[in-house]
Amino acid sequence: MMKLRKLIKISLILTALSGCATHSDVVEWRPYKDIDGSIQHISFLEWETWATVDGKQQKSRSVEVSKAENFGDTKVRQPLGNLQALRTAENDFMGVLFIHNAKGLDIYDKENIQTLAKAKSFEFYEFGRFRLTHAKFSAPKGICQDFNRKTGVNLLMTTNYYPENSFTDFYTALINVNLQRNNAPREIGYTPSFTGNDKNLQQQIHQQEQQNGKGLAIANIKEKASILFNIICH
Repeated sequence: MMKLRKLIKISLILTALSGCATHSDVVEWRPYKDIDGSIQHISFLEWETWATVDGKQQKSRSVEVSKAENFGDTKVRQPLGNLQALRTAENDFMGVLFIHNAKGLDIYDKENIQTLAKAKSFEFYEFGRFRLTHAKFSAPKGICQDFNRKTGVNLLMTTNYYPENSFTDFYTALINVNLQRNNAPREIGYTPSFTGNDKNLQQQIHQQEQQNGKGLAIANIKEKASILFNIICH
């Protein structure tokens, strides 16, 4: 189960999925396969800010997540939102984004949670553990209204797994499932695919998928369902 935690463990998250730049560095773009089957790219831009709180200077760190927009041979940053953290059942942290109507939402704001609860769809990004997920939650009448009924919430997502934190070779699990509060999923759509041409890395990820792919998919679905159970529709 995932639970909210206000302490943002940025350094832990980015250690598990590198590619973060400061404002003066060259941006590194991490490739991933999206839910429409296309290859997209994500970057992380980190900065520090200082503020006076109760007469004392305090430093905070923020990480902006951007998606690449292609203009010819040039990639231009299209900001998605600022990285936040969720604490997992394993007592570690994943970096996340919640996006509604193309706007990143602060998941620690109660009004934003209510917005997602009533929304007919929202997007979710997750980073860490050498994986990158993009998911879309959708429901005809509203996320929580349909989650509590037999209609359910449709979850379409890709999770990309990177061996040795590779920027070239990875495998992608495409998952399509309906989530309901009171019923386990009847069917799980699961399709793996592979990107890259490094012989050793490809052998590694094919073996990883064969041994653990379906089990990871089920665990991944449980994690995303816990977002509805514990955060959005609790």
